[in-house]
Amino acid sequence: MNDTWLDLTRFIREMRTPAGLPLDDELTRDMDLYHDLEWEPARILDVMQAWAQRFQVDLRDFDVAYYVPSANMRKLDIVAAALKSPFSASARELLGGRSLTLGMLEEAMKCGSWKTD
Repeated sequence: MNDTWLDLTRFIREMRTPAGLPLDDELTRDMDLYHDLEWEPARILDVMQAWAQRFQVDLRDFDVAYYVPSANMRKLDIVAAALKSPFSASARELLGGRSLTLGMLEEAMKCGSWKTD
């Protein structure tokens, strides 16, 4: 088994524990921090900074709003987009964002820096 993956899963479990119940499910590389782990943008930023420090990953190119567009939106704008989403592809895209997966974190750990698609 890959040491990088084991180190990452241990870290993610540590980050999950203070937020509530421990994560008992098996972690997979395709798990998304926002959709699957249910972390809000502020939590994602905190975790990413702790992760980068622990594993010496350069986050210069990381922008949480690229992955979770609502990170830079006012709550009122998020609600408005949610109400429009059944009828508007652009509203759905705005709320959906891009994947931010554990596999992406693992790859960044291997190369030492975050690369945006």
